[in-house]
Amino acid sequence: MIQVNHGLTVMKQVAILSGNWSANGNFSGYNAGGERIFVPSRQMESLGITRDSKIEFPLYALVVSREFSRLDANGQPTEEKFTRTQAGSIFKSKEAMISASNADKLLAVETAKALQTEIKSSGLTEETFKALAEYAF
Repeated sequence: MIQVNHGLTVMKQVAILSGNWSANGNFSGYNAGGERIFVPSRQMESLGITRDSKIEFPLYALVVSREFSRLDANGQPTEEKFTRTQAGSIFKSKEAMISASNADKLLAVETAKALQTEIKSSGLTEETFKALAEYAF
């Protein structure tokens, strides 16, 4: 589920079109392909959605695959593993998901731009700055 693109980890983006609450209070959402997406109750609550709420679909999520140990009859972890598609974060709007998905990348771009501005205002050449940065770090 996690895709790697040029060394960057990218979470899969999905639209949750339907779903239901589980007996233990978590939410199972489903995308257009019928893929089940586990959403912890605390994430749904962060959207103001509880078991008694009417859910306005679609919801949008950034999902990851997580590995878990199966439990035995006593609730103890076993050696047997399973993978679950799980919401890393969930949103009520597509725009909010897109903004959150791009936030870290945009922060890195803005940071690089600010550094470039500082280099120019310091009067150092980029090569001199790189040499100093290598020495300092």
